[in-house]
Amino acid sequence: MSDEKAVEELAKKVDRWTLQDDSTIDYGYLAQTYGAGIKEAKEGDKTFYLTTAINYTNGPAHMGHAYEGASSDVISRFQRLKGDRPCYFVTGADEHGQKVAAAAEKEGKDAQLYCDKYVDGFKNLNQRLLVSNDDYVRTTSARHKRVAQELWKRCAAKGDIYLDAYSGWYNVKEETFVTDMEAEKNDFKDPSSGIPLKRVEEESYLFKMSAYADRLIEHIKNNPDFIRPEQHKNAVLSRLTSDPLRDLSISRTTFSWGISVPEGFDDKHVMYVWIDALSNYLTGIDYFGTNGDGKEGIEKFWPCDVHIIGKDILWFHTVIWPCLLMSADIPLPTSVYLHGFVNDREGKKMSKTVGNVVDPHDVLDQSHVDSFRWYLCKEAPYGGELSYNIDNMREMHNADLCDTLGNLLNRATNLCKKFCGGVIPDVPGPANPVVDLASIIDNYTAKMDQFDLQGGAAIAIAGFRDVNGYLQTEAPWLKKGDEHAEFRQIVVRATLEAIYALAHLLMPFLPVGCKFIFNKLGKEPVSLTELNRDCRSLDTGVKIEVGRVLYEKMLSDAERDKKAGGKKKESYEEAQKRKKEMKAAAIASSEKGRGKGDANQSDFTKMEIRVGKIIEVWNHESADKLFCEKIDCGEETGPREIASGLRDFYSIEDMKDKLVLVVCNLKASKILGFNSNGMVLAAKEEDGKTELVEPPEGSQVGERVYIEGLSGDPFSSSQVKKKKIWSNVSKELKTGEGGVATWQGKTIQTASGPCKVASLVGAPIS
Repeated sequence: MSDEKAVEELAKKVDRWTLQDDSTIDYGYLAQTYGAGIKEAKEGDKTFYLTTAINYTNGPAHMGHAYEGASSDVISRFQRLKGDRPCYFVTGADEHGQKVAAAAEKEGKDAQLYCDKYVDGFKNLNQRLLVSNDDYVRTTSARHKRVAQELWKRCAAKGDIYLDAYSGWYNVKEETFVTDMEAEKNDFKDPSSGIPLKRVEEESYLFKMSAYADRLIEHIKNNPDFIRPEQHKNAVLSRLTSDPLRDLSISRTTFSWGISVPEGFDDKHVMYVWIDALSNYLTGIDYFGTNGDGKEGIEKFWPCDVHIIGKDILWFHTVIWPCLLMSADIPLPTSVYLHGFVNDREGKKMSKTVGNVVDPHDVLDQSHVDSFRWYLCKEAPYGGELSYNIDNMREMHNADLCDTLGNLLNRATNLCKKFCGGVIPDVPGPANPVVDLASIIDNYTAKMDQFDLQGGAAIAIAGFRDVNGYLQTEAPWLKKGDEHAEFRQIVVRATLEAIYALAHLLMPFLPVGCKFIFNKLGKEPVSLTELNRDCRSLDTGVKIEVGRVLYEKMLSDAERDKKAGGKKKESYEEAQKRKKEMKAAAIASSEKGRGKGDANQSDFTKMEIRVGKIIEVWNHESADKLFCEKIDCGEETGPREIASGLRDFYSIEDMKDKLVLVVCNLKASKILGFNSNGMVLAAKEEDGKTELVEPPEGSQVGERVYIEGLSGDPFSSSQVKKKKIWSNVSKELKTGEGGVATWQGKTIQTASGPCKVASLVGAPIS
């Protein structure tokens, strides 16, 4: 893969405001119900409907959005994994209200265009987190307007909406009126921001919420899972019983950026933003049949099984929303589950003023998406507070994903290669099961059904530790001789079978890694209802993939600096001076003997492609697709440093000491802060599979490759760039029969024979 292409792909990945084409994103298994889910909805099926709070478009996405989006996605994927019912997952954007209108005006933007920007930002974060929502509801959409107005009309038909003058304390930040008792309790200020409340009197439509107080209290008491965790249920009941429920102001006349009230009502009013926002949950499954978007029959997903929300919007979802639904004769949601806030590492609220805000995009720039999802779900009990700590995240990644999961997979596949020829052996199962899979699945399911993501993750990874223990105890590598051949193969297959089965439990958390595992084992996943509890699912004779590691270790800043800087300790000034001297020497050396070529010689001979040996390799500190390598090309100035986009296809262990072909007369370029001086040649198929072009055994480091019948001295890097020689040459580089590297159909070789790739035929080389 060319350096330019790797950088281009990285740039697309880290753009925080521009949406990617969803069809180009691999969401892994258990994605959308009407996409790649294991089970689709059928008539008469039980269903599962999950929603998040919709994102308010008055600011960019933050850690709270990442936490709610990722955790909700894990719950949705788990429900799809169970295989006993279809799951529908909806999120969206809350775009109306006085705050949005004021913010847009302050920036001198049209309110709709202002919202469009932030909606793209929220969607972009969801894409990076691999959030697999089935629908995204925008409250500015025509379909949502129809739903919000229909809900209003149904409440009005019950006689529950009336016009009156409303007087009370108005919370500008939350865009809601508060009771006198609540205002006095908080010293007539917003409790979170300290912004003073305003005494407001205006004409308003009111909703007879007070009429549903007793019915709501009874419902909460009779349905213990309606508000979870329990402390929030107790808080709501305490307030309902101590402070009588009042009728709710549900329209505004002081601004126009909102959904207009239905025809037949005074058109100077727009809906109160929370009436508008809450009704999105009905829009998502087309409850009234008014969407017209082709998704017929999805109304059967109501009532909602769970609204996942932050604890700061408890009252709106557990009091106002159920009262509206009661008025409209719509069944209430089964549960409202509240998660805590994401705080800084010391447990303090994140604040721009304090300077302790962590941007989720920064985390994703520096770590694997699986690691971030795993940490968010496993670090703290779901429903409690989460204190984000990068050190804890790194330790969890290294311990769970590298040392436990990745190490086991690497050991097992390499043992399969050693003892079973790299295929699943035809042997019986072990005398005793490696793990009690049925019990593990039952315990895991019980945790996940109760939204105990931390508990579910712990059970899943503990299973892999048990398998590691089994392999270490059986130690097939110690059983030498042909008489133990079957024993070795039984242990290997039993280990691989356990890995396959247990990987299902990690699928909701680790969409990228689990797809990697199933691909390695040559077997697609199934639902939990179909999974063989005897750990006997793999297909005999199937070739497994050996080589690439599952996850690389996460390094601390100190470890990264040490790796980047080598063993020498020097001052900044010394380092800069050394770099300048090395650069000057490298340029002088690289140009020596070049530029003497004949303009009429073949373009291929104008390029200087030599055999190089990778003597050191490490991960680029900020680009997750790039390796940085030191490559000995036999030059007096020592090894070159080159960046290559190969991390998706090779491990560091695979690259170390490998002989490769290096293009040596290209202009040096800076790639994301790394000075790359050359290019490593590799072939790449359309599906992305990539293999290095390797010289034959016996080739000498520094040896220049050639094509029989062609000769000539290489051009200088300046000539190559000016005359676009490499651009012309690379267009005709590809692999031929047997993976042989060719240019214009002619074999590229060293004195020891043709240069080849492992398996690709007809693949472009760059």
